Amino acid sequence: MDETGNNEKQICKKPLSRSIAAGCVMFTAIICIVLSFLNYYNERKALYQRYRSYITDILRYVERNIDDEDLKECIESQKESETYKKTLRFMDQMMNDFDIHYLYAIKPLNDQDTNNVMSVLSAEDDYNRYVDTEGNLYLGWISDDEFDAETVRKFFDVMERDDIMFFVEKTEWSTDYTGALALRGKDGESYAVLAVDVDITTLAAELATVAGRNALLVVLLGALYLFSFLRWSKKNITRPLQLLEEGAVNYAYRSRGQRDLDALVFDAPDIHTENEVESLSAAITEMTENMREYVTDILTAEEETKQMKAIATADALTGVRNKTAYNREEVKLQAMMSADPDAGFGLAMVDLNYLKVINDTYGHDKGDEALKNITHIICTVFAHSPIFRIGGDEFAVVLRGSDLENVDALKEEFVRQAQNDPGEEPWKNVSAAIGVAVYEKGADRSVADVFKRADEAMYIMKKSMRAERK
Repeated sequence: MDETGNNEKQICKKPLSRSIAAGCVMFTAIICIVLSFLNYYNERKALYQRYRSYITDILRYVERNIDDEDLKECIESQKESETYKKTLRFMDQMMNDFDIHYLYAIKPLNDQDTNNVMSVLSAEDDYNRYVDTEGNLYLGWISDDEFDAETVRKFFDVMERDDIMFFVEKTEWSTDYTGALALRGKDGESYAVLAVDVDITTLAAELATVAGRNALLVVLLGALYLFSFLRWSKKNITRPLQLLEEGAVNYAYRSRGQRDLDALVFDAPDIHTENEVESLSAAITEMTENMREYVTDILTAEEETKQMKAIATADALTGVRNKTAYNREEVKLQAMMSADPDAGFGLAMVDLNYLKVINDTYGHDKGDEALKNITHIICTVFAHSPIFRIGGDEFAVVLRGSDLENVDALKEEFVRQAQNDPGEEPWKNVSAAIGVAVYEKGADRSVADVFKRADEAMYIMKKSMRAERK
């Protein structure tokens, strides 16, 4: 009875008049609306600014890698030069490396609704370039109705500008934010338009979600403020609630995108009000601890997954890739051969000599050391190509890029380094045979054909080395 009386007395001592309550509600509502609008505007402005910077970097980088005179000649002759093909592969790599919808170069022909744009360069990701090629665009392809008249007029405007033009392009498939830049020859005349499209189809919904979430947070904080102001005194509620809010905001700020577990600690304020505020503080503390444990489990699982993947494709002794990894690489190479008969690659087969003799004479630990030493030589010589241990003493090297271009010199260098010196221990100065085969269009129907030729060349060299030793 006394407790009830005290509560009623407190309510009577600290009433809020209707005018103060209405003023607080109105003030809070205005603040919520203004903050929500400003947050939406700033979020949208920042997002588009990031898109512009992102697109600008891509356009400028691609522009620097285009041979304008060669590309102009390709447009006029409607024939693809080697430089054109190299540029197209470079743009394909950009598609794979960056989160963009389209990367292309076109030449606007007219501002009508059909047959208004000619394709010059059209980048594709690996799947569309080499597997599902039905929708690929090629040099000289004339669009039907892919570009409306308004968009084509913008491309004509780009041809007259020195800077990048940005605009929103809506199609029946998506809504893109486009950045376009005029390509100019040595004479300064524009001959085509280089453009990047970033898909923003879901941008409006995402912004609305962010704005709604932030607006809800603002409203909840305002309601909490009003509830506290109307129901409790500053001495008993407002200050503890402020401390709790500060701790939660600091925690939220520190934990956003955080992977450091030491930073995922909630600094709980020292609250002993014996009411809902104290319970809320305890609940948040417990919740953050649960979240920390959950994040710990996730990070542990991620690390274990990475380790399992590494173990599955790595040779435990030498550290290079194993037979499983080679099988996967062979599938990729076969797909590349099928999609592009002009694709360039080669295989080098390496076989360590006298491994069985070393194992039987000096022990398997010396044999392991010999395998590590020959691996070091292979990795040093063929530094730009993936290396696989496919058998006990056999290694395969998939030759690409500069290694493929300089394969003869690299083979000679390998032979020089992998010659056994009788004055050294056989597991230290190792000896190995090597065979090299480069993919030949028409002659090789599969990766296995290239492998077989490299393997045969390796065994011929191995036989010769044995004869010399005798």
